[in-house]
Amino acid sequence: MSAVTNNRLAQLGVPVAYHPGVAARRAPRFHTVIHLTIILASLVAATAATVGWSRYIDATAEGSARSMHALLYDSDIGAESLGIILTVLFAAGWLCGAITWRRGSESARNGWAADLMHEPIKNKAIIDWLWRRMIRRHTVGSASADDFLDLLGAGVVRDLRLATLVMIGLTAMFGAMAPARISYATASAITDHPVLPWAREVVRPIANATVIITGCPTLPKDGSTLVYELRFADGAEVNLGTWRPLTVSRLSALESVSSQLSAALPRERFTNPIGNRPLTADCLRAFGDDQGPEGITRLLTLLAVSSAEKKALPALP
Repeated sequence: MSAVTNNRLAQLGVPVAYHPGVAARRAPRFHTVIHLTIILASLVAATAATVGWSRYIDATAEGSARSMHALLYDSDIGAESLGIILTVLFAAGWLCGAITWRRGSESARNGWAADLMHEPIKNKAIIDWLWRRMIRRHTVGSASADDFLDLLGAGVVRDLRLATLVMIGLTAMFGAMAPARISYATASAITDHPVLPWAREVVRPIANATVIITGCPTLPKDGSTLVYELRFADGAEVNLGTWRPLTVSRLSALESVSSQLSAALPRERFTNPIGNRPLTADCLRAFGDDQGPEGITRLLTLLAVSSAEKKALPALP
């Protein structure tokens, strides 16, 4: 037994008396290949499912918006999409463990020993911590190296099965709290429609907005960002400036929405914690220039830009 193997097993908390019995074992044939194949296939399946779900949500949102003759629409794939990915990964680990366990006692012991002695290239601290936890949880009372490997293998499979079932439950909970949704805005109302049945549709008349926040900053990550955010009494916040237009331009759609708002509605200028300027000439040009000669002027009116604010913006008409 090499010093490297002995040190590896000691780091994981394997009893010293079991080191020779564990180190003497070799991985079963195709052990690593089978596990890698399962994990890669699971990653591909999870990615494909997420992409497919996202495209379905986008297509459904656009179709619903068109059927309602909406001006703008938006969509969100929901928190359950993350839960699905994690569930698939836990299920892949469960499957790997179950396959190892079902290959027969000697083959299973060889597989678990090989996994223990494998030095991870990435995320070593986390992987080693998990191994130490599982060894402490499942191998108390083991009488030999073989017994140690048997108890460890059975415990790991149980843990991964439990983790998979817990993630299924959490995914359902995430979906109820932040469900996938499609949203669209007509000239008179904003509708949030859940894709899955465990949440209810919410319709908010635009005239019921309590505050409007506007701006056109250039943000570090998002670049030019049009802010036309309506806030409602129930705490909802909707930035129509980032929604996708349908039959008319975004500016024309927002002008239609603006016509439904009371002139007495409180207005606030956009601010953020990192101190970006709420209005920049680059942003205003990005959204105004493609609307013709009067595009920037219309945008300034929509955002209620004052004369003092306009003077601080260089080279605008």
